[in-house]
Amino acid sequence: MVEKYPVLKQALLDNPDILNVGSTNTRVGEGSGKVIFSVETDDGMQQRGINFAVVDHDFIETLGINMIEGRDFQEDMPSDTMLGVLVNETMAKRLNWDQPLGKKVQMQGRDGREIIMATVVGLMKDFHQTGLYNEIETFMLIYRVNNRVVYAKLKDDEVQGTIRYIEDKWNEVFPDQPFEYSFLSDRFSEQFGADEKRGFIFTLFTVLAILIACLGLFGLASFTVEQRTKEIGIRKVVGATEGTVVRLISKEFLILISVAIIIAFPLTFYFMRDWLQQFVYRTNLGLFVFILAGLITIAITFITISFQAWKAANTNPAESLRIE
Repeated sequence: MVEKYPVLKQALLDNPDILNVGSTNTRVGEGSGKVIFSVETDDGMQQRGINFAVVDHDFIETLGINMIEGRDFQEDMPSDTMLGVLVNETMAKRLNWDQPLGKKVQMQGRDGREIIMATVVGLMKDFHQTGLYNEIETFMLIYRVNNRVVYAKLKDDEVQGTIRYIEDKWNEVFPDQPFEYSFLSDRFSEQFGADEKRGFIFTLFTVLAILIACLGLFGLASFTVEQRTKEIGIRKVVGATEGTVVRLISKEFLILISVAIIIAFPLTFYFMRDWLQQFVYRTNLGLFVFILAGLITIAITFITISFQAWKAANTNPAESLRIE
């Protein structure tokens, strides 16, 4: 199948809705092989473990990888096939390459016995070859013409029609092999599928917990008002305003909620910080998040009990005392 790849590639490029086609030996964002290479350092040639992938001359353009210095692999330069490599920013930094272009990397030839001294011809911008959960590692690209994983960059128009065209050409070139494809964006999204499900579940249970708590607060506020009907009536008789009565009833609940917040915030911070340690690239738990959460909690509490508090504050004191 690899030998027939040029036929498939040319057939795909005949379609104007397919902008670029490139190949590699490993899927983007899903890791890569790691081999010990001898690389040039300030102390001479040293062995280092380097993540690498094999790509063709159209891979960089197809994936939209940015080149910082030097050049991409070029089809019209046969020396690139064995003597040129591309490295990422992280590799250049870890090897202290202030000028990475022209640095030497020792590799084995295709027969596995010949030793070849390759040269860095380009420096590419870092991208997440090992997935978004992991720190960006050293990464090197080696040039080979035909590889087993094919990437095609499509126009945004008539994507499904272009997919059908690709399937037809695939079946012409590889009639005995099933056509399978996926979008790169979808494969990256799949890495966060479990987190998205957990986020939905936690959100659902949070909403349910808030609703249950509000029902409890509403019932407790009703009970409190019922128990203090006579007190509220007397206070109204001696001149208490509606605002005074609302504050009187709300004060106890807000104090309890404040105590709960003081207990919950340190625990939340501890468990959230522990969970976020699983991610290399993570958000910071700033003070603003906790302040906002506290204000929202107090607001929900006040809104829940305000109906009963306002109802009690506007009750005729004569009726309250007569009921007692």
